Amino acid sequence: MKKCIQITPVLLSLLLSACALTPQQQAARQAQQLKAHQALSVALAKQCDVETAELIAQLYDPPVAQTEKEKAAFAKRYQKKVNDPLFQSCYKLAWDNYKHQAELEEIQRYYDFERTHFRPWHYCYACW
Repeated sequence: MKKCIQITPVLLSLLLSACALTPQQQAARQAQQLKAHQALSVALAKQCDVETAELIAQLYDPPVAQTEKEKAAFAKRYQKKVNDPLFQSCYKLAWDNYKHQAELEEIQRYYDFERTHFRPWHYCYACW
């Protein structure tokens, strides 16, 4: 019995350390999340203005060989396009729409999950 009590913390620590992420895995996961967030912001900007979306994509992934003059011209174009009130309002609406759509999908999944515990079929939305 004493051996079992002594071995339990060791096994528990081995189990927890096996499940932990390494720093490389954490960095890769963070980089993947950042890329996904950037791709989403470009896609939402593309709904409002394609040229501005291309500028945002270029900001996230700048060209390697770019002179200072080109950088200054890009910064000026970027500021002008992004600070446009029409684009800002459209972009804000696109983000709000995305957030509310995700929230509705989460509520729908929760509702369908709750219904399956009481009945073996999904709720019939076409019946109403």
